Amino acid sequence: MDAYAKAFWLPKEGSSEAEYEDAYFPRHTERRKGQRLRFAIADGATETSFSGLWARMLASKFVRRGINFTFTPDELRPLQENWKKSVSGKSLPWYAEEKLASGAFSTLLGLELTDTNSGNEIKRTWRAMAFGDSCLVQVRGGEIIIAFPLKDSASFTSRPDLLSSLPSTEINQSGAALIAEGIWGCDDTFFLMTDALACWFFKEKEADRQPWNILRDLDTQGQTSFQAWVASLRSSGAMKNDDVTLVRIDIVG
Repeated sequence: MDAYAKAFWLPKEGSSEAEYEDAYFPRHTERRKGQRLRFAIADGATETSFSGLWARMLASKFVRRGINFTFTPDELRPLQENWKKSVSGKSLPWYAEEKLASGAFSTLLGLELTDTNSGNEIKRTWRAMAFGDSCLVQVRGGEIIIAFPLKDSASFTSRPDLLSSLPSTEINQSGAALIAEGIWGCDDTFFLMTDALACWFFKEKEADRQPWNILRDLDTQGQTSFQAWVASLRSSGAMKNDDVTLVRIDIVG
């Protein structure tokens, strides 16, 4: 399998890059080859402390195969302990200390692409897991093959399922990760998007437009930059002012 992954990200308008609380992994966009490739994005909840750190830890852990597709709260515990160690001992105002005690929360979307030979049979499969409203869309030949875990703009709410950095908190409201799987083909494209971008994407599709063409051409020669494009959507009200992350994965062979 030969794939090219490119990441695009931008903090909310009025925030610095240091305040960006989404995450993606791998951190370097590059052409990657192998029989098994993983990618992940996560969206840290703005109202909690050090959620960006928690999002980065979750995305990295999934790609490095430290998080299984169906995992138990016990499997998260070492990661939760690492988060606690990372934030402990920081000098914070009293109100920030109180906020820190409630922990951090984040969505997580992970994708694994597999290319294996079984006898004379080539198996090209993918599997994805999701907590919350970060979304995956698979496109082939100008058509959406699957959207996961959400499929329309009306499904986005202000209270998505989230993973907590505190062991005492329920793993999420439904109690388990959502899982999807399918077949990939050469020339397929996968888009991994955090909620602001995913909601815009579905609204465009519902208006009988083809938003995947815009995402496919971002930052290519002669096309609009990601930063300028997002800024124009925010100013027009077409996209909410939130951290935005896109990982575009093109299968090239």
